[in-house]
Amino acid sequence: MKRIRQLVSIIFLAGVIAGCAAAPDVDTREGACLLKAAHSDVYLKVFDLDRNGNMGPLIWQGRINQGQTARIKTSQAYFRYFFNSEPDVDRPFSSGPDKACDDLDVVVIP
Repeated sequence: MKRIRQLVSIIFLAGVIAGCAAAPDVDTREGACLLKAAHSDVYLKVFDLDRNGNMGPLIWQGRINQGQTARIKTSQAYFRYFFNSEPDVDRPFSSGPDKACDDLDVVVIP
């Protein structure tokens, strides 16, 4: 009986250690948000912004259909986007305002 109790304790401890080791080091919600096309389909190009508001690399590009969302992840919790509200028509992109992106907030795109 004593041996079974020791074995169960060791298995429990191994499970706890394995669970802690498998946990991510970074909060995946930090700097992440959802882009939502509220009024119509939209084609987007999304760029990361640094702390000074300078445009960084392209972090996401694609089409979002009306009512759908797309998840993005930024490095400094801010982004700048350019959009085409008629994705089936070849036309220039419009610039949207710089936006904050954190805690999986939903950012509505025109």
